[in-house]
Amino acid sequence: MKKLVFLILTLLPIHIIAQTINGKVYDAETTVKGALVVNVTQNIMTYTNDEGDFTIEAKLKDTLYVSSLFHTKTFIEIKNVDFNHIVVVEVKKTINELDAVLLRDERQRKFDSIKMASEFKNQIREDIKKNPIQYQGTPSGNMDFIAIIGMIGKLFKSKKSKEAPTIPITYKDFDSLFNTNPFFNKALLTVDLNIPKEYHALFFNYCDAKAIDSKLLAINKQVDLLEELVICSQEFQKIIKESKKDH
Repeated sequence: MKKLVFLILTLLPIHIIAQTINGKVYDAETTVKGALVVNVTQNIMTYTNDEGDFTIEAKLKDTLYVSSLFHTKTFIEIKNVDFNHIVVVEVKKTINELDAVLLRDERQRKFDSIKMASEFKNQIREDIKKNPIQYQGTPSGNMDFIAIIGMIGKLFKSKKSKEAPTIPITYKDFDSLFNTNPFFNKALLTVDLNIPKEYHALFFNYCDAKAIDSKLLAINKQVDLLEELVICSQEFQKIIKESKKDH
């Protein structure tokens, strides 16, 4: 009995050290909303709200990673004092407002290519016939949308191959990753990346088309891969909205 009590007392602290950390992210001008906050030690992620606030579970000496599109990447180590006070994270801007506007304009031009791609529907339908497996699990009423994504994929691949000879992460790689990896799982895909279950396969196709470097599949590159997937999910959701407007 004494041995059992000792074992319980020994294991108990393991379960109680995990606590909730409250934090705020800001730069030199204001708070930062929508910043990605990852507890890289525990494989937990969240985002800051409109006021730059976030809440995340952490233990002593865990490492938090904070990233925002227009700010520097920041790492902080959790200390005892952080459990009793708000963790304040200061990030620095990496580009000015003009650069931000130009970047948004560039992304908008990429999405305009969706309408241009509709002229090639027949060619894409042929591609779907040749590669039906890659299009399984998508809503049956969105065949035009699937065709558009297929064309965008080909355009992306041709551009990437000219810019840098990388080995991209394929559709099968993404499918395997989200079915076997403890961090990159279906919950992260559906809840955190906000990809509806019926669009999972189509999202993998989109990520395949972006030709993301397979080096990011390494364990020490998880945060970098997560960043890429967050950007892909935002772009993908915008494509879905625009596609629904056309139907």
